[in-house]
Amino acid sequence: ARDMPFSSTPLPDGRISVHATTVAVADRALLITGPSGSGKSGVAAQMIALGADLVTDDLTVLSPGMRDRDGDGSLAGGVIAEMPARGVAAMELRGLGIVPMTVAGPTSLAGVLLLEPMQSRLPEPETVLLCGVQMPLLRHPATADLAAKLILWLKTR
Repeated sequence: ARDMPFSSTPLPDGRISVHATTVAVADRALLITGPSGSGKSGVAAQMIALGADLVTDDLTVLSPGMRDRDGDGSLAGGVIAEMPARGVAAMELRGLGIVPMTVAGPTSLAGVLLLEPMQSRLPEPETVLLCGVQMPLLRHPATADLAAKLILWLKTR
């Protein structure tokens, strides 16, 4: 496991705020982070066009939570991703403007995507510690096929 490879801000209530866009597939959220201009909103827009739901654009609040990991009704510790209290149900589409969107409510986090070059074609699994929970960390540049691959990955979580 490693420390967060992106910036975060602790909030007074114990939650953390992260500069990231979050989308969800089948109630499993993916935190999409990376440097400014790396394609966070573009990858999210492609995923949404393929059926994913927007949780929040540009700023995500993370908190410890409970999640049903294997669908059997038993709860295990997890991380919940949600829109900030004063967030707007919209998404910035670079070059087109801000468009209103329907957003999902708080959603259980399945993993983190860091938009950067891949380490290898079949990388060793990595995790990052968020809210006291080890979460899968994926590294991948924004590519034409990334949204489809991420949707398939989320469906297996």
